[in-house]
Amino acid sequence: PISVLPLAMRGRGRGRGGDGAWTWGAARSLAGRGGRSGGRGGRGSGRSGRGHFGHDDRLVHVAKSDHVLKQRREVTGRGKGVKGRGKGVRKGKGKGKGDDLEGGPVGPVVQRVDEEQLGRHCEVRKAHGAAITCMAMTEQGIYTGSQDKSLKRWKPTKEPDGRFTLQPELTVPLPDSCFALLFNGGWFFCGLWSGQIQAFSQDGIEVALKGHTRRVTSLLVHQNVLISGSADREVRLWQMDPGTKTFNCTHTLSDSMPGPISKLQVLGTNLFVGGMNGIAVVNLENLTVTKLLPPTKSVVDMLEFQGHVIVAYAEGSIRIFDAQGELKTETKPLAAGPIVAIAGLESGPRVLCGHSRGQVSTINLPSFEFRLHFQALDGYKVESIHCAGHDGIFMLGSSDGTLQLWQRVGT
Repeated sequence: PISVLPLAMRGRGRGRGGDGAWTWGAARSLAGRGGRSGGRGGRGSGRSGRGHFGHDDRLVHVAKSDHVLKQRREVTGRGKGVKGRGKGVRKGKGKGKGDDLEGGPVGPVVQRVDEEQLGRHCEVRKAHGAAITCMAMTEQGIYTGSQDKSLKRWKPTKEPDGRFTLQPELTVPLPDSCFALLFNGGWFFCGLWSGQIQAFSQDGIEVALKGHTRRVTSLLVHQNVLISGSADREVRLWQMDPGTKTFNCTHTLSDSMPGPISKLQVLGTNLFVGGMNGIAVVNLENLTVTKLLPPTKSVVDMLEFQGHVIVAYAEGSIRIFDAQGELKTETKPLAAGPIVAIAGLESGPRVLCGHSRGQVSTINLPSFEFRLHFQALDGYKVESIHCAGHDGIFMLGSSDGTLQLWQRVGT
């Protein structure tokens, strides 16, 4: 069971060192550190993969959010009915998968959480014209992918008071809405709504990886193989031809998949495939499903921590499995309600959980003790979280296109 602490608003903190006396002068530098990032939104490997979180290959792993609703107040679409093909709100084939779960009550938006020594550097309203579904950090800057069919790069700039602002530097139009980002080996991979993966190299080469038939929700690289998961219930493995700089699909996994796929995570010799109906464990040596892990609930995100995988379910509960898929611990649904995304913050360390009504919950590691939740967004979903992997820095992407930069300045 978890103990629920009050919503953090203001005043003196209860956490370690949380006396409310910190200032932005204590925050360490953000500029020029992007290349050390690792993580979906902090599914990170820490500094060059040496931290608590990360993929075995010590690769830069990138944020994505499988929740695909646009802002709650808006319905647009290629189809108008509840069963339409477009972006309808309920059971349509489009971007509006229904959301019948309710979150916790929406409180006042806060800019600092003294109990956890958290502070918001800045907020960019309407950074995108639609939900920010995925993020990445490189030496060139902070990248955000959105349902508005664009990829943007942001430059952090330090202000005299020690806070950082984000300035837009580059906008790359995409053929369709973006749901997954991965930066690896000089390549940027964008998983799109159509099922296509758009790839850009630092040499100026652009290629399209075609095979999936619905949105690509998760991307990772394992032993020089690109692995993609999609809402079409398939996992595909891709390898690059060095001569032609093109990618060929070498294997397609579709048997025993747990419904539309939301997240992939490699742990040891296994690939954990999270979907609408739970988790399938795939042996990477023979590419067969060896286990289906209960419960048969919708998985929204996964995070590796010290040889275990932390799994977040849409209804708000969290479970931890070891590399063999054995359940080690679980929680009841968190007080803030349905979870949309999780990330690993090396400062603490903490698990950050983004919720459907704009709250963020913090969980202490390795004790897995719930700390608190706070209102980061004004009722909109925390669609994506990305942790830099250093200095307690993390980003929040909202369903209305708002972008926030936060930092935990405590040790």
